[in-house]
Amino acid sequence: MDYINPDNEISAWVERYLNLKRYVEIMEHVWKTDVSKDTNFQRTFNGFYQIRRNEEWRKCYYQLFEKMKTEYATFDDILHSLYENTGRIEVSFSSKMLATLHPNQPIWDKYVVHNLELTVPKKNIDGMVDVYEKIVEWYEGYIRSLNGQQCIKRFNEVLPAYAWISDVKKVDYFLWGMRK
Repeated sequence: MDYINPDNEISAWVERYLNLKRYVEIMEHVWKTDVSKDTNFQRTFNGFYQIRRNEEWRKCYYQLFEKMKTEYATFDDILHSLYENTGRIEVSFSSKMLATLHPNQPIWDKYVVHNLELTVPKKNIDGMVDVYEKIVEWYEGYIRSLNGQQCIKRFNEVLPAYAWISDVKKVDYFLWGMRK
C-alpha cells in the first residue's frame, strides 16, 4: 500500500461509529413496508435504537408505529398511545418513532436531556410532553445559530453522502456523540 487517504478513512470511521448505514436502511424502508409485520425492519430498528422490551410490548409498539404512518402523529399522541397500550411511559421510544416518521423531529434520549440540562418530571406525562417541547425549541434555535450551522456544515463536509439527512438528525448525532 502506497497511499492512505486520511479524509476517506476519517469519513469511514465516523460513518461506522454513527452506524449511518443502519439509519439509512431504516429511513429507506419505513414507508415501504408494514412495520407491524416486517420482522427484518423491526430487528434493524430494535438494534439501532437499542429496544430491549418483551415481545408483547414490541407488538404494541410496531402496531402503533404502522398506525401512525396514516396519521400526522405528534409526540403527545405517541406517548399517550404507548402508555395506554403498554402501561409504560416511553419518552425515548416515542420520540424515536416520531423522528423516524418525521425526520425534522428530535429524539429524546438521556444524552440529549443531559447535554441540554433539562429536568424530567417523574411519572407525569403532560410534564414530559412539556420537556419534549423544550427539546424541540432548543433544536430550532440551535440549528439557526452560528454554531449549529457550523456543525451541520462540517457534518456535510465529512459525510457528503449523508448530506440529505435532516439537520435535526445531524445535530442529534453531535449530541449523542458528546455522551457524558
